[in-house]
Amino acid sequence: MQSAGEAMLGLHLRAAGIHAIPEHEFCPGRKWRADFAIIEHMLLIEVDGGNRMAVIGKNGKAVAIGRHTQDADMEKLNEAAILGWKIMRFSPAQIKSGMALKTIERFILKNS
Repeated sequence: MQSAGEAMLGLHLRAAGIHAIPEHEFCPGRKWRADFAIIEHMLLIEVDGGNRMAVIGKNGKAVAIGRHTQDADMEKLNEAAILGWKIMRFSPAQIKSGMALKTIERFILKNS
């Protein structure tokens, strides 16, 4: 299920005419997925936020910050780099402001 940030970035990319594949499985033999992939530029795009948030317990208090999910993300993105992918990460605020789209457009222009 897409986060609000992912949905907004998908909308921005489509409006800009950029073909990005959501939930792209980039590593054979692993179930790792990138939030978006622009295949022709070997670019993976990750929207940060969801898995770095605290896990909320029954009492409404944070019980964990998710170090293991951070380690898993690092492993996933390092493997992507080994496989030749370029990686961009954005926060929901960067997406909302339009900065993420501008950065992706600059990358595509420079690498076309």
